[in-house]
Amino acid sequence: MKILLVYPTALDQTGAPVKYRKAYLPPLSLAIIDSLTPQRHVVKIVNDCVEQLDFDADFDLIGITALTAQAPRAYQIADAFRSRGKKVVLGGIHPSLMPAEAQAHADAVVIGEVEELWGEILADSENNRLKGIYRNDQPPDLQRLIIPKWDKVNLTLYRRSLGPRHMPRMPIYTTRGCVHNCKFCSVSKFFGHRYRHKPIENVLKELDAVRADSYFFVDDNIICNPDFSAELFEALANKNIRWMSQATTTILQHPHLIELAAKAGCKSLFFGIESLNADNLKSVKKGFNHPEAYVELLERVDRAGIRPWLSVIVGLDHDDHRELKRTIAFLKDINIGSVVLWVLTPLPGTDLYEEMKRAGRILDTDWSRYDASRVVYQPLHFTPQELSDEFWEMYLELYSWPRVFRHTVRFLRSRRKPLSQLLVDLKLQYYTRVQLIDRTHPMAMGVQRVP
Repeated sequence: MKILLVYPTALDQTGAPVKYRKAYLPPLSLAIIDSLTPQRHVVKIVNDCVEQLDFDADFDLIGITALTAQAPRAYQIADAFRSRGKKVVLGGIHPSLMPAEAQAHADAVVIGEVEELWGEILADSENNRLKGIYRNDQPPDLQRLIIPKWDKVNLTLYRRSLGPRHMPRMPIYTTRGCVHNCKFCSVSKFFGHRYRHKPIENVLKELDAVRADSYFFVDDNIICNPDFSAELFEALANKNIRWMSQATTTILQHPHLIELAAKAGCKSLFFGIESLNADNLKSVKKGFNHPEAYVELLERVDRAGIRPWLSVIVGLDHDDHRELKRTIAFLKDINIGSVVLWVLTPLPGTDLYEEMKRAGRILDTDWSRYDASRVVYQPLHFTPQELSDEFWEMYLELYSWPRVFRHTVRFLRSRRKPLSQLLVDLKLQYYTRVQLIDRTHPMAMGVQRVP
C-alpha cells in the first residue's frame, strides 16, 4: 500500500490552515509508525504546519494524528481524502478522548497508543475490513526496541539546534504515563497513570541511531521514578549530548538528580509550577507543588547549569487581578530562567472539561481555539475579554526590554555559561517579544507564520 502519515496544523479564524516557515520538533509519533510499517509498503510523512498536502495524490491509506487544537484541521484533511475515496485512520490524544466525534470523519479511530495495533490496522486495510474502533486493553510494552525512522521527514524544515550536524532538536522518550492526575491534563488521560519506562540500553541505541546535536526527551515527568532517572542520567553522561525535558517540582525531594541531569548534558528543564496560590493548585489536583519552595528549586537548578523553564497557568478559579499582579511580580523578581504563560484550557476528555461543562462554563467548542492562548470558558473573576487582555499584558511585561536587560546583566555575571549562550538567549527573548506584540503565543506550532 501507499501510506500517507500527516501531522496537521491548526486553522485560523477563517478556517484556513496556519502555515509556518519552520517547525519546532519533527513528529515523533509518525516516525515510530513508519518504523512499525513493513518495507513492502511505501510511506510518506507530511507536516502540514510547514508543508503542502496534495489531496489528489495516489494513496491507499491516510493516517492522521491530532491534539485538540489540531482536530478541526485533521477532520478537514480526513474529509477531503475520504471524498476522494481514500481510507482514513485518525489517532492521537483528541480522537482517543473524543472517539465518537472522530468517527464521523474517519474509517477507523485508534484509541490510545498505536504500537500494538498498527500491524492489525494495516492488514485490515489491505483486506478492506477496517473496524470503526481500534483499542488496546493494556498499554504497549515499552521493553520492545523501536527505532523511529526519520528518513521520510524533511529535517531542513525544522528549527536547527546549535551543533555541527545541522540537525533540529530531535524528540525521544524514555517513559510514558504519569502517576499524577492533574485536572487539566489530557496527556495523563491518554497514556494512563501507570509509569512505564524503556530499557536504558534501548534509549542508548536510539540515540546512536539518530546522532543529533540536541534532544528533547518528551517524557511528561522524566524524574517520576528517581531510581530509574538516576540510572538513565548516569548512562547519558557518557554520550556527550545536550538535551532538555520536563519534570515536576518534586525533583527538589531528590536534589542529587539535578546534579546528575546536569552532568548528563541537561541544559533545560520545564517545570509546571502553574500558580503561586495553594488553593489554585489544590483545585486542579496539583497540591504536590509547594510555592514556598519554588525559589530554592529554581536556584538549585540554575546553579547546576540547567536553565529552568516555568509554566504558569492564568485564569485558575482563585485568580483575580490582585493574584495575577502577585504572580507577575514574583516572576519578574526571580529573574531566573524563562517563563511560559498559558490560559487555563478545559481540554475535552479531561476532568476539568467535564466539571466546567456541568457548570455551564464552556463558552466555545471550536477546538481550534483550544490552544491555551484563548479564553474558551467563563472565568470566575473576569470577563473572558478581561482575562485575555490580562494574559497578553502579563506576558509582554515579562518580556519587556528592562527585564531583558536585567536578564542579560545577570547572565554576564554568571561564570558558568558560555557567551555564545547569551546570544541564543537574546535571540529567544527578542523572538518571544515580537510574537507577543502580535498576540501570537511563543509556543505556537511553528516559527515565522506565512501570511
